[in-house]
Amino acid sequence: KHPAHHPSNLEYTMSATTRLRPRLRCQRLQTSRKYSTKTSLTTNPNPNIQSALSYHWDTLPPTHEQLTHAATFFERRPPEFLWSAEKFKNMEFSTSPEVCVLGRSNVGKSSLLNALLNKKIAHTSAQRGRTKLMNAFGVGGLDRGNPLVVLDMPGYGHGGRAAWGVQIMKYLEKRKDLRRAFLLVDAEHGVKETDLQILALFKSQRIPYQVILSKVDKLLYGKGKPGSAIRPENLAELARKMEEVKEAIQPDSEDDGGVVGEVIACSSQIWMAGKRPGINAVRYAMLQAAGLELKPKVKLAKVEEIISYEELFGMKDKHASNSEAVIK
Repeated sequence: KHPAHHPSNLEYTMSATTRLRPRLRCQRLQTSRKYSTKTSLTTNPNPNIQSALSYHWDTLPPTHEQLTHAATFFERRPPEFLWSAEKFKNMEFSTSPEVCVLGRSNVGKSSLLNALLNKKIAHTSAQRGRTKLMNAFGVGGLDRGNPLVVLDMPGYGHGGRAAWGVQIMKYLEKRKDLRRAFLLVDAEHGVKETDLQILALFKSQRIPYQVILSKVDKLLYGKGKPGSAIRPENLAELARKMEEVKEAIQPDSEDDGGVVGEVIACSSQIWMAGKRPGINAVRYAMLQAAGLELKPKVKLAKVEEIISYEELFGMKDKHASNSEAVIK
């Protein structure tokens, strides 16, 4: 048998240091990562994906400042549930501009609204047609009079009801406070026949509207794990889907039919560089529809003295007559 070994104080110190060293190293890495200016390069394998999530052919993309303002507008105060109505005639009057979100059943309306409003306020379910009422939410703060109202509309198509379609059309055609309708289209499946029927209604009634591609994460990652690098062919497929949407909503470039000339793709399920992709762009579009967006700063030219046409040519004629007099 070997004699019992009693560790010395030095060995106690070394073993304690050995145990603590990995923990201290991990803490230093976390601290440096928190304040590093290159976080997006290490946490986001797709740093340029944001530009691929929107297609603008008749509008300008929002600036970074405008997107930040939109995020602050939606997040600085919690949203407020205002009312529910089954029929158009039972809707409450509003003094604020309204935007509505509609689409086929199970297209992700409620999930998108929860991401937009930064609160689980709309009920989500895997069951089609779960939303049975038109639900209104105030955004921007009760103390400011809820300057924007967002409506969650019942879904149409499979799982929807014909009666809901009638009430939705009454709202779209008669609601004076409506500024823009946002039609959700599944990014993976594209525009369906029921979507084309709604688009025809928009065009015939000249209702201002905009198309949003939801669930874009399924198209970008396919069967891959969200957060991994996105394959170029998946980005190409997204671009193709956006082009198909453009052809469906504006086949004639000279006639917009009330549509906003842009398509935004978004996801309420994943995060990229600390943000849900496309959500702030949709927020900005809603504010822009209501006239509440951050206006770009316009740099005015320096004011110069303006000389009238008569003064300019009068002086010219005067100089000409003086020159003739000198020659004589």
